[in-house]
Amino acid sequence: MRRDRGGLIRVALRRARWLAAALATAAGTVTLFQRFMLVSLVILVVGAYVIGSFTAGEIKARVIERTSAITALYVDSFVSPHLQELEAGGTLSAEHFGALDGLLSTTPLGRKIVAFKIWSTSGAVLYANNNRRLIGQQFSIEGDLAQALDGEVASEISNLGSDENQFERPRYDRLLEVYVPVHAKDSGEVIGVSEFYQDPAELESEVNSSQRKGWLIVGGATGVMYLLLVGMVRGASTTISRQHGRLEQLAGQNAALAERVRRAAAQKSETDERLLMRIAQDLHDGPAQDVSLALLRLEAVGGSEEEPRYAASAQADIQLMRAALSGAIKDIREIAAGLRLPEMEGLSLAEVVERAVQEHKEKTGNRVTVSVASGLPAAGVPAKIAVYRVVQEALNNSYQHAGVDEEEVDLRLSDGSLRLEVSDRGVGLGDSAEPRGEAKGRAPLGLRGMRERVEMLGGSLEAISEPGSGTTVRAVIPLTREEESRG
Repeated sequence: MRRDRGGLIRVALRRARWLAAALATAAGTVTLFQRFMLVSLVILVVGAYVIGSFTAGEIKARVIERTSAITALYVDSFVSPHLQELEAGGTLSAEHFGALDGLLSTTPLGRKIVAFKIWSTSGAVLYANNNRRLIGQQFSIEGDLAQALDGEVASEISNLGSDENQFERPRYDRLLEVYVPVHAKDSGEVIGVSEFYQDPAELESEVNSSQRKGWLIVGGATGVMYLLLVGMVRGASTTISRQHGRLEQLAGQNAALAERVRRAAAQKSETDERLLMRIAQDLHDGPAQDVSLALLRLEAVGGSEEEPRYAASAQADIQLMRAALSGAIKDIREIAAGLRLPEMEGLSLAEVVERAVQEHKEKTGNRVTVSVASGLPAAGVPAKIAVYRVVQEALNNSYQHAGVDEEEVDLRLSDGSLRLEVSDRGVGLGDSAEPRGEAKGRAPLGLRGMRERVEMLGGSLEAISEPGSGTTVRAVIPLTREEESRG
């Protein structure tokens, strides 16, 4: 029976694997809810099949065990008293032969038995009601006979393929075999084995009836569980779909809002640059001109250094004022030059980078290696302004603090965004040197200002530095779809 149940479970697992493979093939053409319905149906059906098969096997095993128990009780009550002489010897007397023949016709259970054998502990047939020619024949002790000789009741529905069944095979296809140990009354030792054969038709009818009830219970419970699961998941799926639709609507609104914010930030960047240009122009046309005029008047009033018009003490003050005014004019012009942007509208990205680098070279005398990838798109003015300012401020910060006279600029396109890197091989951010040269005294935007400019366009900026290994400023500036399409 255990072998039968194991075979049923293996068959169920093979069918489950076949169904799983079929579902995997069809998974790409169904919705998530439909996939759940199919998968849950397969799981429940396979589970119901395994449980039903196991239950059916257990029902069959229990019915056979019950029949075996009844037979064992019959043997102990009616047969065992006629076999006690086996404890002393290995044969049965004629008196007990006749008594055993009468048992099959005088008792209700005996009338259901189609064959009856008595075995010795050595595997010899001592009694056979269906054919006396079996008596005295010796057979190997194995299977159910061996189990019975060990003191256990053994039973199975046999296909009568053993040598001992040579006289049952012509009349029957299958029979229920029950092996019952016979115990000595005094010592309790096994002195023989009684073997009964019954027609399994009545037994199988009872088993089938019980199995049908079991299958109905399992199938009904499985159907109810499936309907409950499908109902629950359908409701959840409807709720999720409704919420997903709302989220998509909100996502679309948020995307539109984000795009409007980005465009507003880009426009603000242009407005800020125009404002800076106006301030630069005002500085150049206003304070710078006034200071220049004051310096000229001071030259006219105080005379030149070769022909002073006043005493030495007054002349020293005049010299101090002349130096202060000259320094003020220089600072104003530098500030104005730093605020003023070149005209960006007609420049390519490569030309924007080159303008910023050239301006830096003229001010500092540094060597700058430029690498600009070919095929860059025609970016808008906000992106050009961001590139120009990042290159300008990163180069200036490198010159002021890194203590180097050589820098590198790299610009390329990566995943729809401009990737800009400005690097040096200086002391790094951790050990900044003192500002130097013409840039000394100037208030640069710094990392924070560069980051704000880039982030206003939806990008990111980071500074990577290790003491003694230099610094790299890396900016990623996303392009709009219109800009990418112009590439």
